[in-house]
Amino acid sequence: MKALTVWNPWAWAIALGGKDVENRTRGTRHRGELAIHAGKPWDEYGAADPRIIAAAGQFVGPLLRDERFVFGAIVAVADLVDVVRDSSSPWAAPGQCHWLLANVRPIAEPVPCRGWQNVWDVPPDVEALVRAQLGLAA
Repeated sequence: MKALTVWNPWAWAIALGGKDVENRTRGTRHRGELAIHAGKPWDEYGAADPRIIAAAGQFVGPLLRDERFVFGAIVAVADLVDVVRDSSSPWAAPGQCHWLLANVRPIAEPVPCRGWQNVWDVPPDVEALVRAQLGLAA
């Protein structure tokens, strides 16, 4: 299983807030299953983003770093269906590569794991725990 580390609150927005595009400066050849890893950093810019605030059901922002956010763990599995530069999603940032995500499955009990840059391989023991929670075959 491949994974991508995303800083919160963006990782939360993918797992639970309906964020269907991950913006990156470059694309990837990978397509298919992609674990979403919530990195340890907190993005203050993201916490003040109106899309994040709306997804959280909050009327004023910015979001505070609180118990709803998990850090250093796999929080969801999605399907990376394509990488484009012209997505019409409200989550797509101009000038970025838009990694199109579908079929996002949040993990009920996030699985602690060290993250990496770029797309990386999930360690076999972590993958087994993630797959067991989602009822997926190894």
